[in-house]
Amino acid sequence: MTTANDRFLRVSLLIAALAWSQVAWADPPHTGLCSTCHSSHSASYPTLVSQLCEGCHFEGGPAPAVETHSSLTTDNGYGNWHVDCWGCHDAHTQHQDRVWGTSYGMYLDVDLNAEIVEVDPNDPGPFYTPLSILGTVTSSNVEHTSPTGFVDGDAASSDDICQVCHESTSFYNPTTAFNYHDDFGADSQPGGDCAQCHPHGAGFSPTGGSCTSCHAQAQGATLYRRQIVGVGGDFERTSHHVTDGSATEIVAEEDCIVCHNQGSHQFNAEPAVLLNDPDLGAALTHTYDGTGASVESFCVNCHDADASLAFDYDNQSSDGYQPFSDGRDPPDIATTWFGSSHGTSGVAALVNDRCLACHGGLDSTRTGLGVERNAHGSTLAFLLSPNVDGEAVANVEEGLCFACHDADGPAATDIEGLFAGAATYAANSGALVNTHHDVSDASQSYSGAVIECRDCHLSPHEVQAANALLADPDPGDAVVPAAGNSWSGSTFLSEWCLDCHDDSYPAAVTPPTNALTDIATEYTDTRGDQHGADSASNNVFLRAGSGYAQHDILECTACHNPGHGDDASGTAYPNLFNLRSIIYSKDGSTELSPDQEWLPGTNVVRLLDASSGNADPLTNAKAWCSTCHPDPMGGNKSSGCLDGNCHNHGGNSF
Repeated sequence: MTTANDRFLRVSLLIAALAWSQVAWADPPHTGLCSTCHSSHSASYPTLVSQLCEGCHFEGGPAPAVETHSSLTTDNGYGNWHVDCWGCHDAHTQHQDRVWGTSYGMYLDVDLNAEIVEVDPNDPGPFYTPLSILGTVTSSNVEHTSPTGFVDGDAASSDDICQVCHESTSFYNPTTAFNYHDDFGADSQPGGDCAQCHPHGAGFSPTGGSCTSCHAQAQGATLYRRQIVGVGGDFERTSHHVTDGSATEIVAEEDCIVCHNQGSHQFNAEPAVLLNDPDLGAALTHTYDGTGASVESFCVNCHDADASLAFDYDNQSSDGYQPFSDGRDPPDIATTWFGSSHGTSGVAALVNDRCLACHGGLDSTRTGLGVERNAHGSTLAFLLSPNVDGEAVANVEEGLCFACHDADGPAATDIEGLFAGAATYAANSGALVNTHHDVSDASQSYSGAVIECRDCHLSPHEVQAANALLADPDPGDAVVPAAGNSWSGSTFLSEWCLDCHDDSYPAAVTPPTNALTDIATEYTDTRGDQHGADSASNNVFLRAGSGYAQHDILECTACHNPGHGDDASGTAYPNLFNLRSIIYSKDGSTELSPDQEWLPGTNVVRLLDASSGNADPLTNAKAWCSTCHPDPMGGNKSSGCLDGNCHNHGGNSF
């Protein structure tokens, strides 16, 4: 029989229980009411829990989204296993200085009392009924004094929240030297932040981190995987693959996987890099092995007429296949590359390096390799390399070409040597005129003119030995060099020269300080600069064996070198106006002998002084003209043939 005292006691206990349930008994952030998680009447789980951690810790919820560590989020190599939240965490005593400003002196304090339980993989959860206990790991007071406290690296592992379990696993086991992690950077080593790559939100599966977060610093035990993004990285260099036209870095995660295949990522031996096929996508067909030859097809499969069929950033193929987030179409190089001089050359540097022979930024972290290139970014424009054929390229305009076209090759033509004569030559000419086109810095600073290799030559991706000069010198003047296109009796090379020597200059070319003669205007007059078209008299004598006849029109290159310098004799002998120091017969097969040679027995002639009063035939052009015209003027000429506007361009009597 229930007495009044019993009823009073029961009511008192009920009131106390209700009051107790409204009191907070936990550290931040779990300082809410007990009834938020517990219920004495409707609890569905052990310890009177009515709502599991996932009731708040979900995507978009009031607490950070997390997943438990289990075979459902990683792998089932050890069976179907699961660790409940409370195996690692005590919901009542968090001891978190991390966010909540407590003063325990710890980043996070974990009371480890974990049962690793066998579960049914088909159980939808979130609470998994244990089928058996696979193991128990207990360790008190696992203190994280910083975000890198997962594995501290000392001899005692009981305070390492990750290591205390992983000592019994195949991965990240200290007995195997933290296998497979020595290439993953500082965060993968003891004292690192495991959660950078193994986030709680993914159940600690290796899905965390990102291309840009990991590669903002060098990676690997010896840091051989260089820094790619961030301050000092490849994509902050002068030019880079993903660009808005400035040095601003805009590369995104999606850009990285356009080129880089993620299969076996971080498990490739140095220097292997796995690459996607630009047309087939992740169907792996390319592996960079340290040589440029191994990536030539990879490069041109994107730089071709159909660009990157597998990748189109804006999914609008009608505007071209744009692989990267910068929305740019790759230029078509493949169409001409394999038929070009550089693409077919047997020169070792091109055979081994191909695209990377000229392109790519230096990678100073990989000094052991012959090819220290990368295609991310370069300190030079157009992703050009600052080191070509072992030579440092100081001047990207001519320096890049001269690295191969020099005395020691590998190119057959020593173009650099042709510019090696006197950089300036204006002796008695009265004008700031150089002996050759103003390609070198020294020539440019003297004459004021600026012209580069690319202003006359086709792109190195398409240039061939037979058409090295086919580029239109002045594409803006509506005059296209072609045989017979503009002037009666002209040749292609003459028209090609006159396209610039018409007092009109391409946008990329800076004219010299002293204006040049408008030769093209005079050339249209048969009594003018078409040398030979209409001789002044019938008293014209031509050297026997020259192959020339009266009224033969000479093309520009019969007298002038086309701009590099004078290589006819094998040695550069600078003449005014870039005139040849050895003149050949009409068919180009025979050196013609002048009346007097600059160097006896060499057929070398000079034109150093065109001023009035110079009576020296070796320097005033008299001996030079005598190469074709024996004893010009019969000895009546006391100074140079070009003196006093007698015979010269623009004088209407040439």
